[in-house]
Amino acid sequence: MKATKRIVAAALAFAATLSANAAGNAKNSGAQPREIIVGAAAAYPPYWYLDEHNKPTGFERAVLDEIDARHPEFAFRYQAQSFANILLSLEAGKIDVAACQCEYNAERAQKYLYGTVGYTTFPLHLGVRENNFSIRSFDDLKGKTVVVLISPSNAYYITNKWNEEHGRPFKFIFASTFALICEDIASGRADATVSTARDFERWNKEYDAHLRVVQPQVYDSDTYYLFNKRTGAELQKTLDAALKELKDDGTIKRLSLEWLGGDFVAK
Repeated sequence: MKATKRIVAAALAFAATLSANAAGNAKNSGAQPREIIVGAAAAYPPYWYLDEHNKPTGFERAVLDEIDARHPEFAFRYQAQSFANILLSLEAGKIDVAACQCEYNAERAQKYLYGTVGYTTFPLHLGVRENNFSIRSFDDLKGKTVVVLISPSNAYYITNKWNEEHGRPFKFIFASTFALICEDIASGRADATVSTARDFERWNKEYDAHLRVVQPQVYDSDTYYLFNKRTGAELQKTLDAALKELKDDGTIKRLSLEWLGGDFVAK
């Protein structure tokens, strides 16, 4: 009996040694981390913009830096593009994740794999000239003009969907920058635009836009990471878990206060 116990003990000790050696070998193997290519916007402050070294930075980068630090198996690399090109690159498999305040809509969900953990709120409002109190909702835009960015933005998707469902009572014009959107409204070329209240507040400061936020919001959504529908399922699950951890421990709230000026964490 004693001999049997000694044999079992020796076998367990040997197995433990093998396990420890395997772990040590894996740790010291020098395996390269998996490169994750992130689609970043070139000009969407404070979420994305280029710093003095022409490197993407902003709120989105700060969140991804936190994930990167907690997942040594990954190495994030950033490609700064227009929002339209980010989505095209994701669909073509040229990038692994789009991290650019992507809201949910059914059209995008047909092409891309959405994360399941929202990380910021993104309620859309109408923005009008500060002395214009005649516009209170989409219904008040009959015969008027809405200006939006030249991009596949959710603001355009939501607004155009409402317009189509109601017989197209208003028309669209398109601008290439936020500054030009503000100019179109200030000049009277357009009557309204659609974005978040925090965007309008920033445009008022940066462009002296004199925009008024129309209450209540016309659409309510959170933002999510987007992944390639064919190849992104594993990465989606990992980044969903990472975002949940950052929300639960207060990291995203801290970054939201630091970069966005308020608590805009998705609940």
